[in-house]
Amino acid sequence: MRSTREQIRATESAYRRAVKCIESGASIGDALDAITADAVRIDLNRVLDELERSRHLARLSMIAAGLDEGLSIGEVGRRMGFSRQLAARYAKEARGAAS
Repeated sequence: MRSTREQIRATESAYRRAVKCIESGASIGDALDAITADAVRIDLNRVLDELERSRHLARLSMIAAGLDEGLSIGEVGRRMGFSRQLAARYAKEARGAAS
């Protein structure tokens, strides 16, 4: 999450620089080139993908740990804030990963 926050801040800073360029009369193209918008977008997408993978693995671990402690799939899902059906899919995936 730390790297995601840092990248979001860097992206916001880059876009603020682009806005300042545009406000000072630069074209959109020149402003985007000035901040290397393509690289900014790629970097942000990379950290968001990493965050989503980490979040998914954390969910799998929590489901598996809850089941190991004797909680039902429905109870784990309810406590984590998602449906029993989604919890069941995670449980199935967690069990498959453990094999």
